[in-house]
Amino acid sequence: MLLWLASTAVGAAEPLLDVQDVVTLRRLETAGYALADVLNAGGADSTAALARDSAAFRTIASHVGEDVSVLRAEMLANGRKLYEVTDGNVGRVIDLRWLRSPIARFQLTAVVNRLDRQDFAALSGEAGCGEVRLIYRLAYAFDDAKLKRRLASRLPFTLNAVFSVGAGEGGSCRKAAQAWLIEPGSDPAVLARQLASGPLAKERISLKQVEVNAQIVRFPSGMETEFGGQAAYLQRVFAAGRGEGGLTLKPKPLENTPDVARLKSDAALRQGLIDYVRANLPAIDGGVYQVPERFLATKAISYSTFGSARLANHPFTEAVPVTALTGLDFGATRLVRNERALLERLDNGSCMGCHQAGATAGFHMFGLDDGSTSALNRIKTGISPHFYAEGFRRAAYVAAVAAGTEPERYRPPSFASPANWQAERPFTYMPAALTMPCLTGESAKAFGESWACAAGSVCKPLVESKAVGIELGQCVRLDEARNFSGQPCLTGAITTAVGKPYLDRYRKTGQFGAFATGFSQTAFNCRPAKIGVPAGMAYRQCTPADRTFAGFANGKVPDEICGLAGGKAFDDCVATNRFDDCLSKAVTRGNRGTCSATSFCREDYMCQAIPDDVPGATTTVKDYGFCSPTYFLFQMRIDGHPDPQAARL
Repeated sequence: MLLWLASTAVGAAEPLLDVQDVVTLRRLETAGYALADVLNAGGADSTAALARDSAAFRTIASHVGEDVSVLRAEMLANGRKLYEVTDGNVGRVIDLRWLRSPIARFQLTAVVNRLDRQDFAALSGEAGCGEVRLIYRLAYAFDDAKLKRRLASRLPFTLNAVFSVGAGEGGSCRKAAQAWLIEPGSDPAVLARQLASGPLAKERISLKQVEVNAQIVRFPSGMETEFGGQAAYLQRVFAAGRGEGGLTLKPKPLENTPDVARLKSDAALRQGLIDYVRANLPAIDGGVYQVPERFLATKAISYSTFGSARLANHPFTEAVPVTALTGLDFGATRLVRNERALLERLDNGSCMGCHQAGATAGFHMFGLDDGSTSALNRIKTGISPHFYAEGFRRAAYVAAVAAGTEPERYRPPSFASPANWQAERPFTYMPAALTMPCLTGESAKAFGESWACAAGSVCKPLVESKAVGIELGQCVRLDEARNFSGQPCLTGAITTAVGKPYLDRYRKTGQFGAFATGFSQTAFNCRPAKIGVPAGMAYRQCTPADRTFAGFANGKVPDEICGLAGGKAFDDCVATNRFDDCLSKAVTRGNRGTCSATSFCREDYMCQAIPDDVPGATTTVKDYGFCSPTYFLFQMRIDGHPDPQAARL
């Protein structure tokens, strides 16, 4: 996806919302938009060089290292030991040597237009036109001296360089919006020049902050046999400034993310937060608000799997008793209809809440792969369901500002279905696609607006979590005759370890489909979570017709596609920390859910690309991928990669 809605009108410019084309991004890096340029590190081409040349990068690395050490010590004290390199079913922790590695660098993964962020800037009294975000992802590529071949992958660690956009004459943002109205085209060189001289022009933008989102701990499915694996993600924000040595970075509070531990220990502080919430109901309901800094945390750690049902990702629910919000008048609110919905709205606006609801593996933008990535470690879609749904709203917003009209400033929650946004008309939600989030029962009644599951599916709760007030379900088919590979088949319940989310437990409570006891090409078997498939996965073997993608003929798009399955050789190999060998053995074909740039995988799964050497992959199903458990892709896990200090050929 390069131009989002920009390609919908031939010959007419539409708002450019993001750039993910790899060739265009590499051209931008050479034109002065590499992370080394942002951090004033000259031509630093590796994290080792960044650590040597950039005090700002050293600030980031130092805080990440300290945060990892603190969490590691806490987990150890509670019986969970972590290892950088291991071949056992034990916890894994990020190898911090990746942040000073000669073979790794942060690649520009995306450019994102966030003109709509002007609404939040205005709350701080900032005069400007929103933000531009340059997103960089940790990656490596080198010629291995021992294996005599090139190894390359990315890791789940991103840096988001956030730039403020200057306003025009009289504080107008119209020209800033119009700068993104770029004519459709496919030439990366031309687009890179248009961006560099237009919306990314150095005189238009100034560095505001750098944000970190990084997987730092992972527990494999062989250890977490009921959860199907777990992971923890660190989130931090560093404010940009200027010092004698140039650029400086300093930790700053996370937007709308409360410091739970401090609030729990300080009754007066907690009452102050309650008073703020009670006094700002309309703004919170609309999604544009700013919790005062005195209540906020300077770091957050979010947890998956089943991230939307984990108390750790609901900081307001954990810090504020629901009874403290009684007596509020919800008669005039648009979205929230009771106290629990209000807390969910606040939770969803926090860093951990947003990045574990409607996200993919704790991220909303992870970008596309270049040609160096193994075909068996490549993703098909580089964005989350929330990022996709947000695109419709953001396109309407930018178009309105460019036309000089008032944009719609309301923001749906991150787990909401996409909506139709049209000028001067109320937006309407589209039906939620199969396996997408939905609101069930009493939870649906707690909100003033909702969305229905697409025809033929129903909203089913999969995970019970008594610690979380609002329950999300998934749109599924309960008719076994209409089952498909990739659909969940298990329900369960989470027991929450308050304050120690890595000790949360999950227990399977039932099965609602895929009842075959063996494998076949016609009946569905429910694959268990212990093989790494959270909530189970309906599965049937590929038929000869499936292998040739026959079901995709005449414009039809089946719910399942004959993609790749790990197989025993892959499972055995994973523990050796030689991911390249494991990938070469992942040759088993198996049916999985179908996905694409506009059709997404369920929570804890992501859209993987079918290797080009599979017959029909580049023709019949060139626009489609298959839904794979997130950590089946090595680029979405911190373990199993080569030595960060590996020798080159």
